[in-house]
Amino acid sequence: MHDIPKGETIIEYVGEIISAQEAEDRHPHDPKDPNHTFYFQIDDDRVIDALHGGNSARWINHCCTPNCKPEVDEGRVFIKAKKNILAGEELHYDYGLIIDEPITKKLIAQYPCWCGSPKCRKTLLAKNSKSRKEKDKAKVAEIKKTIKKLKAQLKSLGH
Repeated sequence: MHDIPKGETIIEYVGEIISAQEAEDRHPHDPKDPNHTFYFQIDDDRVIDALHGGNSARWINHCCTPNCKPEVDEGRVFIKAKKNILAGEELHYDYGLIIDEPITKKLIAQYPCWCGSPKCRKTLLAKNSKSRKEKDKAKVAEIKKTIKKLKAQLKSLGH
């Protein structure tokens, strides 16, 4: 074991890459525990099912104050150190599950968190319920706003 510096790639989350529809059709992995899966959503269309061909990355737990973060790069998911991690320290990341339905107390209770962090949200669900598409739209709007400001600055400089 060794310390892991901030930013280091720890492991790739691997498994069978399937369509989002196939993931829905396979769900649940265990009917007795329907909200526990080894799925990792890559994008709106693709999901990694680590039940099939997965590695130890599928056992990394959730925490509301994580020391790791997943990063999607060209359809692959890498778990990276969000901060310096001491040898022997448990690895965890925020699952930030996005459910396409209104967040209710009942839904929160279906996805409980027991991480024990002082900042625990008490759920594995994302901090806000915006879908990826909504987040992408917001990013595009922000980029357009930045471009507009830069164009105005260039114009004022006489370019």
